[in-house]
Amino acid sequence: MVGEVEKSRACHDCKRRRVKCDYRKPMCLRCEKAEIDCKGYERDTIFVNRTPGNLSTVLSRNSLNTHVPRSFDEDLQALKSQIRELEGSRTQFRLQALELLKKLYLPQPSLASIRESSLYSWLPTVCELEGESHALDHSLLTFCVVQVAVTKMGSACVDEALQVYNEALQKLLVEIEDFGAGQSNEILAAISVLSTSELFVCSTDHAWRAHAQGISEILRIRSGMNSPTPICRSFCTRIRVLLLMEALSDRRTRSMTIYHCHQLSQLMSMSSEHDSFHELIDVACEVPALLEESDILTASRNVMPEQWNASPFKASFAVLEKLHDRHQKYRAKTGTPLYWAMPSGVENPADDPYNNKLFPFALQFKSLETAGQVVLWWAIILQVLCSMIDLYQHFFGSSAPSSAFDQSKSGDLRGPESRLNSRFPTMSSVKDEAHKLARYLCQSIEYCHKIEHGTFGPQVTTYAQWVLKSYFRQFHYERELVWCLNIKNMRGPGFRHGIELMGFQD
Repeated sequence: MVGEVEKSRACHDCKRRRVKCDYRKPMCLRCEKAEIDCKGYERDTIFVNRTPGNLSTVLSRNSLNTHVPRSFDEDLQALKSQIRELEGSRTQFRLQALELLKKLYLPQPSLASIRESSLYSWLPTVCELEGESHALDHSLLTFCVVQVAVTKMGSACVDEALQVYNEALQKLLVEIEDFGAGQSNEILAAISVLSTSELFVCSTDHAWRAHAQGISEILRIRSGMNSPTPICRSFCTRIRVLLLMEALSDRRTRSMTIYHCHQLSQLMSMSSEHDSFHELIDVACEVPALLEESDILTASRNVMPEQWNASPFKASFAVLEKLHDRHQKYRAKTGTPLYWAMPSGVENPADDPYNNKLFPFALQFKSLETAGQVVLWWAIILQVLCSMIDLYQHFFGSSAPSSAFDQSKSGDLRGPESRLNSRFPTMSSVKDEAHKLARYLCQSIEYCHKIEHGTFGPQVTTYAQWVLKSYFRQFHYERELVWCLNIKNMRGPGFRHGIELMGFQD
C-alpha cells in the first residue's frame, strides 16, 4: 500500500514553526509575509505493510536506498563467475579476493595498512600482481573458499574447498612446467597462497612440504639473479616462515631450506622491513641443525662422544642465549608488558571429567603481532629443551632428570664441576622451564582463537600446537595431551570454534 507521511497539509515551514498555514501554492502567504523561503508541500512516499502479524511496518523512501552488504556466498559466487570469464582486470579479481580475506582471514577490525605488518604484508602484494597466472587466480579462489568453509560463514564446506584446491593445484603444476616458471613472481605467490590454505584443510603435511621444497627450488633458480625484485622482498616473511617451519618440524636441513632462509635474511637486512620478527627467525634458523645433530647422536650411539663430555649441551645453550637476548631486546623496544594473565572464559571438553580447569587462567597479549612473536619464541625454545632432555635421558638413563645431576653426583658427565649453565644449572631446571613454557603456550590458545583475530590468529598456533602435543606425548602428560587434542572443540564467548589445523609428521 502506498501513502504519504502524516495527515497535515501544511507546508514544511508552517509545520516547523507551528503556525496556521493558508495552503496557498506554490508558496503559502504566511511564509511570504514572514520573508521565509517556503519549502512547499511535497511529502516523502512511504510503503506501509499491513498484515495480521505485522500491523504497521513503515520504511521511508530513503531507507530503501540503504546499501545491504553482500553475503559471503554472494562474494564467492562473484569470484567464481569472474574467474571463469576473466575479461576484466586480473588485479580487480585479486583485489576482490583480498577484500573477502580481510573480513575472514585477517584480524578485525582490519589494519589501516596491512603493509605495516611483516606478518601480513605478503597478502596485498600477492593480490596486486598483474601478471597472467591461472594458478595464482585459482589459488586465491581456493583460499577464499577455505576461509568461508572453516569459519562457517557461508554454505561452502571443506569438501568443496578441497575440490577447488585440487583444481588450483593442477593449474600450478601446469605453469611450473612452463619455461621460465622459476622466474615468475606469480608462481611464487601461488605456492605461498596454497601452502597457507593447506594449514586449514589438509590433515597431513605431505603437500605442504612439497610446496616448501618447490619454494626452495625457485629460490635456487633465482640465486643467480643480480638483484632481487621488490616483490621477492615483500614475500620474504611468508617464505621464511614456511621454510623455517618445514625445517623445524622435520628436524633436518637436508633440502637447503635453511640456506635459503639465510639468503633471505641477507636480503632483508638491507631492507627497512627487517624488523624484530625477522631477527627472531635469524636466530631460529640455527635450531634445525641443532636438532638434526641431536637426533643423529641418539640414533647411532649409546655412549656420549668424547668431545661432548665437557659440555654436551654447549651448542644448545648458545642458541638459547641468543633467543633470550633477542626477546629481551624486543621487550625493551616495546616498553610495555607483552602479556598478562586473566581468568579463562572458555571451556575445553577435556576438563569435563574433572572438578577444576586444567588452565583456569589465559594469557592476554598486547596485540596479535606480539602474540605471534612470543608464541613462536616459546615454541622454538620448548623444542630445543625437549631435545636436550631427550639427549640426556638417552645417554644417562631414562629416569626423570634429577636436580642432583650437577651438584652431588660425581658420576654425572664429568663430575661435580659439571654445572650446566648459569641460566639452567641443573637438568631438572631445564625440565621445569620446558613445563612452564608448555603451560604458557596452552594459555595462549584462547587469545589467538578470538573471533576478532580472524583465522590468522589460530594459524599463529599451528607450529606451537604440534610442539605441545609432541612434548606431552614424550613425557606422558595424558590430561594435557587430551586438552590439546580438544582445542578445536573449545567453546566460549568470542572464541573461534571448530578450527582444526594441519598436523606435522612426528
